[in-house]
Amino acid sequence: MNQSHIEEVEEQAALFSIGALPPAEEQRFRQRLAAGCPLCQAEVDSCETAVAGLSLSAGEVAPPPGLRARLLASIGASGKTGAAIPLTMVRANESSWKPTPFPGVEMRFLLERKTMLVRMAPQSTIPAHPHTLGEQCLVLEGSVTNNGITVRAGDFTYMPAGSSHDEVYSETGALFLITYA
Repeated sequence: MNQSHIEEVEEQAALFSIGALPPAEEQRFRQRLAAGCPLCQAEVDSCETAVAGLSLSAGEVAPPPGLRARLLASIGASGKTGAAIPLTMVRANESSWKPTPFPGVEMRFLLERKTMLVRMAPQSTIPAHPHTLGEQCLVLEGSVTNNGITVRAGDFTYMPAGSSHDEVYSETGALFLITYA
C-alpha cells in the first residue's frame, strides 16, 4: 500500500467521522467499511475517538447575538417549529462505544453530537466543563455526583445554557443519556 493511498484514507476517515464527506464519497467510503477494510475501520475508530473527546474537553462558545436570525433569513426559513421531522432510529447494535480522553469514560452518539449515551466505569471522572447549550441528563444505571449532588438510576437533571459542571464522578459506574438543546 503506498503512502498516498494511506493519506487519502486518513483524510476520508476524518471527514467521514465529522459528517463532512460529499454524499457520493460517503457512500463509497461506507462500502469500503462494509467490505471490511481494516485500514478504513482503524482510521474511523481513531477519528471518532478524537471527535468524542472534543465535546467533553473543549469549552463551549456562545454564538454572536443575532446569528440564528441571520442564518434563518439567509436560507429563507421562518424559525417556526412544527414541521414534520423524518424518523431517525438507531438500533442497539448500529453504533459502537467510543473511548474519550478520560479514563473509564465512553460515549455512544445517537443523533449527531446532541444526543448520546455516556458510560462511566467505577471511580471514573469527567473534568469540569461549561455548557453553552442546555444539558438534559437521565441516569439509566448506577450513580454520578457533580456540583455536590448525587443522582441515581431514574433521576433526571437539567443544566441551563451558561451553567457549568464541577468534576463529574461515578463511584459505582454509571450509564446516562445526555441531550443538548
